[in-house]
Amino acid sequence: MLPRPRADDLIGHGYTAFQVVRLAVWAARECRWVNGMEMVHRAETAWEAIIEHLHLVVERPEETELIAVGWKAMKAQHYQDLKAHGLGGKDKALVSRAFLRYWTSASAPAHSHEDLLVDRIALAQIWTALTPTHRQVLTALAEHDDRRRAERAVNMDTAAFTRTLGRARRAFFALWHEGETPSKMWGYDRPGARHQNVMYLVRLRKQRALKRRAAGGAPRRGTGRPRSWGYPTASSWPVSRPGRPTRPWDGRSVSAGISSGPV
Repeated sequence: MLPRPRADDLIGHGYTAFQVVRLAVWAARECRWVNGMEMVHRAETAWEAIIEHLHLVVERPEETELIAVGWKAMKAQHYQDLKAHGLGGKDKALVSRAFLRYWTSASAPAHSHEDLLVDRIALAQIWTALTPTHRQVLTALAEHDDRRRAERAVNMDTAAFTRTLGRARRAFFALWHEGETPSKMWGYDRPGARHQNVMYLVRLRKQRALKRRAAGGAPRRGTGRPRSWGYPTASSWPVSRPGRPTRPWDGRSVSAGISSGPV
């Protein structure tokens, strides 16, 4: 699977070239979640990751840690291989639309603006077919990039704005897929980059708590630390099941099972 090293040179932290090759081969054979990846490609990927890890760490790693590093590298490489072939989506048997769209245009003898023109013309036609109310809520959300400001701009409450926005989106989807089955609504409605920031949510939670405290409101229930986490103590944790004695560890390492046999 991998060529035998010419010399058993020291790689790092007491591991030699032969040991690294055996660990990489064992990791490649025991990896069950990279189906479709050739065995030689697996072993080479694991070997490179183990060598790099040995040169980066300060303390001597265990053999199990090196094998886990090889597994992690194989998984990442397998995902990159699928992505390069357009199969990195949720369904590994289907080519992604972005991959197909790019290579259809890139592999053509000449670049075509047909798709861009069709999309722009379709958008203009659909926009004129929408009702004025639907165009108003969609424009407000696009301009303000925030639900609350868009609601105030169109003078609607939250319930009315949400209901009208949902109807506008469904109407747009129905016109976009005219003659076909409309696609399902997907994604999260989180306009603006600030909603993706975790610290923004933390500060917002603190501001709301301060407002409730200033208004004299009672704090929310269930936000405090629980009295008991329910973790088992040393006295309550069973040592072994009745009738089934615990098997002691024999002290054998992983290399004991792979130290013999051809590479």
